[in-house]
Amino acid sequence: MSDKVSLEKNCASSEIQEINQKLDFLIGEVKNIRRDIKELQSQNTDKIYQLDSNFYKLCSDLQSQIYKFQSEFYSGNQNVSRELKELQEQTTYSRFIDKVLPLVPTFLIGGALWLFLIAIIFD
Repeated sequence: MSDKVSLEKNCASSEIQEINQKLDFLIGEVKNIRRDIKELQSQNTDKIYQLDSNFYKLCSDLQSQIYKFQSEFYSGNQNVSRELKELQEQTTYSRFIDKVLPLVPTFLIGGALWLFLIAIIFD
């Protein structure tokens, strides 16, 4: 066994040439692995961007549908309120209440005066 081994490619020893070939093979494999890792990272990055884009589109569509639903709901609510008001205005009872309600304070004051006069008369 030799104490020192020179790894120069021009060396004549067959063991060293064999070691050099194995090292060259390993270096080539490491380069291939690095290249494959970079390709996988770029593919994963592309897939992540695509997934993010699809998720953003889905959220945007969902938000627009919610706004559309809210708009239709409020529009429908206003229509129902308007129709109910029109129906109430058409009933006999609502017309009666509309005419009598302003006179209620007058009736109350008149009734109170009447009770006061009766109380004075019977005293």
